[in-house]
Amino acid sequence: MPRIRPEIESLVRYSPGLPIDEVARRFGIVDIVKLASNENPESPFPEVSAAMAEVVAGVNRYPDSGCYALTNALASATGIASESLWFGAGSSELLSVTSRAVGGPGTSFVFGWPSFAMYPINASLGAAEAIKVPLDERQRYDLEAMSEAIRDDTTLVFVCNPNNPTGTYRSSDDIDAFLDSVPTSTLVIVDEAYAEYVVADDYRTAIPHALERPNVLVARTFSKMYGLAGLRVGYMIGQPDTLVSVKKAQIPFSVNNLAQVAAIEALQYPERVSERVKANREGIEFLDRALADRTIEYAPSQANFLWIRLGPDTTAINQALMEQGVIVRSLSDEWTRVSIGTPEENQRFVHALDAVR
Repeated sequence: MPRIRPEIESLVRYSPGLPIDEVARRFGIVDIVKLASNENPESPFPEVSAAMAEVVAGVNRYPDSGCYALTNALASATGIASESLWFGAGSSELLSVTSRAVGGPGTSFVFGWPSFAMYPINASLGAAEAIKVPLDERQRYDLEAMSEAIRDDTTLVFVCNPNNPTGTYRSSDDIDAFLDSVPTSTLVIVDEAYAEYVVADDYRTAIPHALERPNVLVARTFSKMYGLAGLRVGYMIGQPDTLVSVKKAQIPFSVNNLAQVAAIEALQYPERVSERVKANREGIEFLDRALADRTIEYAPSQANFLWIRLGPDTTAINQALMEQGVIVRSLSDEWTRVSIGTPEENQRFVHALDAVR
């Protein structure tokens, strides 16, 4: 047998939500609702699909590794200088690349838990010790406890805001205070994959911090709001010197041709983003009412999913839901994450839940 690094050998691989086709094969179900992967239930904007169709014949050529046109398009849309933008195959790739860049034997990474399942995996890939800090009693990142958990050997901190899988968030004032407490030699990635969905008045993006502080990066993605999850395109914002250093660990050509074209086109329709925010909030409020009526505990969400406590029968209930053609995501012994779907899909979930509880 080949010799594998011990931390990789013992690694628990990321387990994505079951795809629709697999559930259909397993249970012989035709009509399936997938609410397991926080995907946007809406397809890309029609103009985005048309733009991709125009360039699909050119995929025999390598993509622009520097994402020149996409970088300039995003810079124009956001007012962020192009040298402060870095693109990758989804924000997940950028998290992993940065982990490899700042990790190594004798280092540690700090993050809240439960949170994005890739954080502990990234720690292993980066040969760093994973320090998981439990969430507070409101299912939020416990920033005070995280600050205390940072050690001299801590090179990276992940802050998922809003947090996946709970949908909870910390206010801008809380984030400000936390960043002030972190040593300047420790890099902080504020993961804002779901920031576009937030409607809370006391939430602001941490991008200004990333532009001002060399030890802060903000991660964003086109996978969620823009419905481009299958194309894998995300980006990081930070000071140019920081980005130049960490991106050295990235492989070339990671953002494909279609992804770059799709992301550029998607940026042209901010008014439709607002419509999707409204539709998502209506879905959240519908499920909030349904769960409250059934006295089911859940965490108030600022994302496009809900964290629901189904109790000790969670595994059995999720299996029964799957057999009803509704796929959700079990991420703990008692809690389940349910993505927001279309109004019809949300109603289908409620009816199925009533049938199996």
